[in-house]
Amino acid sequence: MNFYALRVSLVATEPQLFVGKNMSKDILSFEDALNHAVGEPPKNEQGHVLFSIKVSVYDRKTGAMAGMVAKAKSLHGHDSDFKEYSVDDYPPMVWFWDREQQVILLEKKTNVFSTPSAACKAFEKIANNYELAMLGIRAEIEPVLNRDEQNFWEEYDKFEVVQSVTFELTPPNLFGETEKEMKKALNDTARSTNANKVTAIFENKDKKLKLKNDSWVGNLVSWCRKGGGHWFLKGYLHGKKTQMTVKSEKTAKIVHMKGQGITEVTLTNYAPHDVKDIVELYRDDYRYDDGNEKVS
Repeated sequence: MNFYALRVSLVATEPQLFVGKNMSKDILSFEDALNHAVGEPPKNEQGHVLFSIKVSVYDRKTGAMAGMVAKAKSLHGHDSDFKEYSVDDYPPMVWFWDREQQVILLEKKTNVFSTPSAACKAFEKIANNYELAMLGIRAEIEPVLNRDEQNFWEEYDKFEVVQSVTFELTPPNLFGETEKEMKKALNDTARSTNANKVTAIFENKDKKLKLKNDSWVGNLVSWCRKGGGHWFLKGYLHGKKTQMTVKSEKTAKIVHMKGQGITEVTLTNYAPHDVKDIVELYRDDYRYDDGNEKVS
């Protein structure tokens, strides 16, 4: 089975809300929001359920959490009497929660979520409910990007002319040790401006931008790769006359779990330690490394 790795960050209306608080206490509110959504799923303006979520396994002490999630889809057809019918269909997908890394592993089903960003937006709608709103925070979710395969610099080198690169970043609040300089800069910006999103744009409309991996840009790329934001490349590919935009989700990390597929039936037979073992087995694929990690 293939899974998207989606990094969760909690963003406060007032960034100083997190100063001096305990990470484990804060992240529990996200878990509470997922539990709340089981009985109160997100709905559209017409009152129709958008997503359905089930928590099959949860141990609050260890953070082991897993379940099923589905997106409402309308099926249209005709019965044996040739009468039209329309029913709601909820194709289920397995998800696991890694509290330590603040990552949701979501089964990849492109017929439900065509992109990892679409999966992120779905979980944002699920989690951003009463439980988080009453605390003055909301969940921002971004896909973890590949470390080596099809990374930012490979995409950058495909362009003959890069006119602009945009980075949209989430200031850190729950992450542990990160790139120290990057963390300090984003935190300082958040405190002084009350911003919970920071956008950095590098632009040259006339010539190719000259970006280097060992510069400040390398830290921005690394931050996005770990799920702290996303990037856009805009320009002209080699041999092409039409302007192109490449998004970071193209390089999203896919976690492959070996063995037989996990279904709703098999998941209900899992104990918390089973979920914990699965998450630990694949954690290195999406781990948020500390500030000593070399930018890659």
